[in-house]
Amino acid sequence: MNAMQLTHVQGAGPTAPSLPILAPDDAIDGGPAREALPPALLAMMMMANRIIATEAVRVIPDGKLTPPQFRILNYLLIAPGASLSEVANYLGVRLPTASVMLVKLAAEGYVLRSRHPMSRRRMQLVLTEQGQEMTEAVRTALFARLHTGLDRLDPADRTLVQDAIPVLRRLFSEV
Repeated sequence: MNAMQLTHVQGAGPTAPSLPILAPDDAIDGGPAREALPPALLAMMMMANRIIATEAVRVIPDGKLTPPQFRILNYLLIAPGASLSEVANYLGVRLPTASVMLVKLAAEGYVLRSRHPMSRRRMQLVLTEQGQEMTEAVRTALFARLHTGLDRLDPADRTLVQDAIPVLRRLFSEV
């Protein structure tokens, strides 16, 4: 198994610890061994988080947007009016953790919290215009970066990535 060295990761010092990932020459019978898939998937998710953090810092230069905060904003972009419980469930965190993040996002002017019209006990969350603009700006930067990477792949590899998306979606919805 080869290791990939991530450098200049915010908060990790000049050199982050090596993350083991599978290299093409580690394939067995056309693919990695079953035992090697979880570490490889984890490494890919961590790299995706790093890319999100990099683009968020680049687009929002004051550095006030973390990957979990971006995930909240992105979720509210596609699920306006979501409740605190729905956001916490989406993030995989407890209600108090999601609440703290949402209070910060509201204080920054990105999220509006209000009582649900049908239930006094339920909060509904929506992006402000500023929150929507920022979310769209980060998404645009991320999509441009991903398009650049995809454009460098040969057509067969792009097809492999495209074909893997439904499988990965099913995998992550079941774990």
